[in-house]
Amino acid sequence: MKPLPTLLVLALLGSSCKRQVPDVVSSPPAPDAVAVVGDRTITRSTLEREMARRGPASTRDEILGDLIHFEATLARARSSGFDQDPAVRTAIEHLLVSRFEERELGGTENPSVSDDDVRARYAADANRYQIPAAARGAVLLLKAIPKAAPEQRESLARKAHELHATAASLDPAGFARLIREQSEDQATRYQAGDTGWVTASGKDGWEPTIAEALLALKTPGAIAPLIETPRGFHIVRLTDTRVATTHPLSKVRDAIRHQLQQEKRTQLIATFHSRMEAGLHIQTNFTVLQQIQNPRTTASVPPSMP
Repeated sequence: MKPLPTLLVLALLGSSCKRQVPDVVSSPPAPDAVAVVGDRTITRSTLEREMARRGPASTRDEILGDLIHFEATLARARSSGFDQDPAVRTAIEHLLVSRFEERELGGTENPSVSDDDVRARYAADANRYQIPAAARGAVLLLKAIPKAAPEQRESLARKAHELHATAASLDPAGFARLIREQSEDQATRYQAGDTGWVTASGKDGWEPTIAEALLALKTPGAIAPLIETPRGFHIVRLTDTRVATTHPLSKVRDAIRHQLQQEKRTQLIATFHSRMEAGLHIQTNFTVLQQIQNPRTTASVPPSMP
């Protein structure tokens, strides 16, 4: 027989705490009784419900046999006092609360959200759906040695200025070749120095001066003044621009609706808990509570040395 823990727990919950298994039925069985186990009756409707739940994989007699096994085990569990075991009582209480919450909060997984609610949230959170202005460029880097002597730094600067002048006379294909030949940024050297889209947010991985230089350029093909950073010298050329815009409502409607549904469900649950606690005397003993360490902040203490 397959274990039926939920049924067993619910049956234990309904126990009248009897300690003996009756051997004789004290009253005649009900007219619709299919079987009797001790003082418990398996009715026709009980058997038919279990048959419908299991489907044709099991026969009628097999299912009845399983129900009889279950009732017999339940009777023995009750008579042994197993239903009074603290761990069992806790499991019963958790199941009771869980099933009660399912019944009371059923159908609230996806609360109704109107189109007007979605439009109102979209308008209220307009900044959230903005796409910032961005620029895309190509960068040639000449790396500087952090502790280089002044003359080495000056030599690198002269080379950077020469390459910057050369870059100004090249078309995009020529600048891409120059990057492959001279750039020391391995991440972009063989991608024609492509920076990807860079915004003023500073979340693109580029130094702020690089982003600022790119965003300051207006015409694709324009080259920024030579940029010096702790990494070295950067030659930056604008390849494309993107104006600031906003995600249309049609693109974010589903995400907004989902967010509102989650907020409504959270509120429904909070209201339910408040209703459950209303009228009950609830008091916390903070003196005892503060003596209990929070497991999330408890640090492991190494054993003391002998």
